[in-house]
This record gives sequence, C-alpha cells and structure tokens, in this order.
Amino acid sequence: MNRRNFLKQSGCAAMGATTLLSTLTSLGAVNGAIGHKKFASKDAPVADDYKALVCVLLAGGIDSYNVLIPRGVSTSEGGDNGYAEYAATRSDLAIAQASLLELNNPQCTSFRDFSCNYGAFALHPTMTGMRDLFNSGKLAFMANVGTLVEPIMNETDFKSGLKRIPEGIYSHSDQIMQWQTSVPQSRNALGVGGRIADLLNAGNANSQISMNISLSGKNTFQTGENIGEYSISNNVAPNAVGIDIIPSWWNNSGLLTDLRNNGIDSLVGQTYANLLQQTYSGTTKSAVASYATFREALKRVPSMATQFPTTSLGNDMAAIAKVMSVRNNLGVKRQIFFVTYGGWDMHDNLAGGMNQRLPVVSNALKAFYDATEELGIADKVTTFTISDFARTITSNGLGSDHAWGGNSMIMGGSVKGGKIYGAFPSMNLTNNAQNISFRGNFIPAVSTDEMYAEMALWYGVSPADLCYVLPNIGNFYSYSANNYPIGFMNFAGTNISTDDKPQSCLTY
Repeated sequence: MNRRNFLKQSGCAAMGATTLLSTLTSLGAVNGAIGHKKFASKDAPVADDYKALVCVLLAGGIDSYNVLIPRGVSTSEGGDNGYAEYAATRSDLAIAQASLLELNNPQCTSFRDFSCNYGAFALHPTMTGMRDLFNSGKLAFMANVGTLVEPIMNETDFKSGLKRIPEGIYSHSDQIMQWQTSVPQSRNALGVGGRIADLLNAGNANSQISMNISLSGKNTFQTGENIGEYSISNNVAPNAVGIDIIPSWWNNSGLLTDLRNNGIDSLVGQTYANLLQQTYSGTTKSAVASYATFREALKRVPSMATQFPTTSLGNDMAAIAKVMSVRNNLGVKRQIFFVTYGGWDMHDNLAGGMNQRLPVVSNALKAFYDATEELGIADKVTTFTISDFARTITSNGLGSDHAWGGNSMIMGGSVKGGKIYGAFPSMNLTNNAQNISFRGNFIPAVSTDEMYAEMALWYGVSPADLCYVLPNIGNFYSYSANNYPIGFMNFAGTNISTDDKPQSCLTY
C-alpha cells in the first residue's frame, strides 16, 4: 500500500484543517509508523553555522512582467527600445514610464542559448523596498523561470512531441504544486523543502522541532519522506504559538498543569495494536513537546528596532524573524520557512490589484531583510518568491491570463544582488524563440531545478544528494568544483561535501 492509498483509506487526507491535525497527518509521521527509514542511517553532522531558507508563495499566478519592466528609451535616442516594445505589447496593462522605479545599472546575465534582450530595467512604482534592496546588491531577479522536465529551447521543441511537458501547464492546482515539488511530470511528488529536511534535519541538535516551519499550515513544499512542517500562527507570543486547537485551560499552571501533563502522558504513552493509533499517539506527544519547547524559547525573543507593516504578510515575516531570533534556544542550525500571500489571479482589475498587493510584498520583505541585518544573520538567510505561473503579456481587456515562465525575486546577504539572472524575454512577440502563443506566453529559460539547486548547495545539501532533492536536475546541471547552476549565490565560506555516494535521479 502506498502513502496516497493509505491516507485515502484511513480518512486522514481530509484532516488537514488545523495545525494539530496537520501535524498528525504528516506523511513523515505515517512513513515513520510504516517503518520507512530511508535516511535513518544518515549521520548528518550538527552544522556549525546557521542558515535559513524562506519560501514566499505568491499564490494565484502573479503578473511578474509588471513587476520587472524594461525601461529603455527608443532606439533613435540611443536606448534599447525596451519600454516601447513593452508598452506596445501590454497596451492597457502597461505602466507609465515616468512612474517606474529605476534599477541602477542592472547587469543582465545571458543564460543557455538565450541572450539578454534589454539592458535597462525598472520596478513597479509601489515597490520602493525592493528597488532599494536591488540597488544595494541584496536582491536579484530570476528572469523567465518556471517548471520544466527538460530544456525546451523554442516553439518547435515545444510542439514537436519529443519533449516532456509539465502536467497541467496552465492549471493552478498543478502548477502551484509543481513549483513546490519541482517534479512537473508527476502529481504525486514530495516537496523540495521536505526533501532537504529529510537529508539535513538530523543535523539540528533539537530533534523535537522540525527544521520546516510553516506560517501557512500544511503545504506541499515542506512535505518529505520523514519530515513534515511544524505549523505556527503569526502570533508568536509565548502562550500563543504552536498547536492552534489547544484549549484555553492549557495555559493554566499548578495542579491543573500536573493533571493535564500526567493525563496526556498516560493517554499517548499507551501501546496501541493499531498502526494508525500508534502513529497518532507518537505524533501527538511530539507536537505537545514541540509546543512546550517553542513556548519557552519565545520568552527570550529580543526587542527589535525594525518595524514591520501590520499586514498579513508583514505579521508573518515578523513572526519568522522572531523565531529566528531564538534559534539558539530552539537548538537549531538549519531552518526552512514557508508562507503564502495569495490573491494574484487577476483576470480583471489588474492595475488596481497590483497597486494594492505589491506594496504589501515589498514592504514586508524589506522589513524582514532589515530584521535579519539587525539580528546579524542577513548573510545566513535567503528569501525567495514563487508563484503558480506568470501571466500573458497581452491584455484580455481587463487583466491577464494564465501563462508559464515568469520572474522571481531572491533576497539575502549571500545573494549576488543588483543583477537579473536567467533571460528576460523580448516583449516583441514576433519571431520570438521563447514565445509559444499570440498572447505572449514564454517557455521558461531557467528551470525551478536550477534555481533550487543553487540554494540547496549553499544551504548544505551535498552535490551527491541533489538528485534526491531534485529528481530532474540531471537534465539541466552536473556539479563540478566552483561550477554552480546559475551563479546568483555567494559560496564564500560554504563547505560543500562530496563524500556521500550519489542518489539515483528520478526516484520520486
């Protein structure tokens, strides 16, 4: 019986609504009960430095070609004709050139057989925080990145039938999952963050706390073979974090506390004959222990001068910063955080919707970077955005529709910022090798595998284990010393281990 059938038949698949049940129904917990201990023998050494990855899912499919915008003047004025082509193709969706936030001399790196089409770029006028981070070298863009099974170079490749195409290429449910698994040929794959945690979670001194912490409940990105997410709310006061459905009397003290603890230990300490009961017993007790550990650690959150915006995303990023601030109290050296900020499926009112939501992202991420600077860990934290897909370049009369490759942001002190990586596509849709539709729909120039692989190597994943984390990576990249998938991370001081035997690819 595989995991999916086990969950279906046990009824567990419907129980992910609360944090406790999310914990109880973790695939890692079920696998542990079944006895699948693929990584139990891996003696991951305790890391001697701290590193964290923060995944921000912009759910719904963000129109990222109105985030990063060519701003060059017309060719007759000595420019690169970028804005003229952008404005002509985007028509009523185009943002006025005078309002754009200029990026200081961005370097556009060519990639694979594509070249950089423009030399001058700008950001949406509401993204001052991201403009400032880019211009200070702390933020980079990955241009035209998306889900790929193997490289697809042009429309002929795409239509030939000889290349493997991602499942449900314009489907929200498929693409939002595939961005989290990086296995776009399958609808039943583990998450990138979960796979990384499978390999490295044992390196944390405190095994009670998962290295995967979610501010958005159960998610695919953090689901591994043995490790799942630990869900918290953004209210990280000592008596508020942890299991959402713990009743209020759990916060009492004295006799009630002793009675409660004794009762729980008695309940979950029983030896059950039924496999599912054993799993629930063990994971419930683990969740209770994690809750207590978190509660104690959060009593030591320092006061911070950084002011976060009081938005949902701002509150989530503030909570992540607070958890990072007590990393030593939690006994962790590696953490992966996941947060979702949705509402990007803008088939109409695109201009108004972007004006409303983009400053929320920009202000929250800028405050978070400032907080990591204040905590002295800016070079230890890498934050990146993902989304279902990009949007069509042409307008539908009200907004834009589902497309494929788009632009992502990568932020942190170890990011080689102030650059645009990948290959920003030409806004002229005529004879455009990357375009596969009259609507303006671009084949990704960069695969999610390549972007994730570079961050995974920086984070501490051995090159020999990349095929476990990213089963398709062999179609795009083969490791050799000082040769990295794209080149957007600073690896100075990073110890890359190549001792382990390679995992075979395509083992999802």
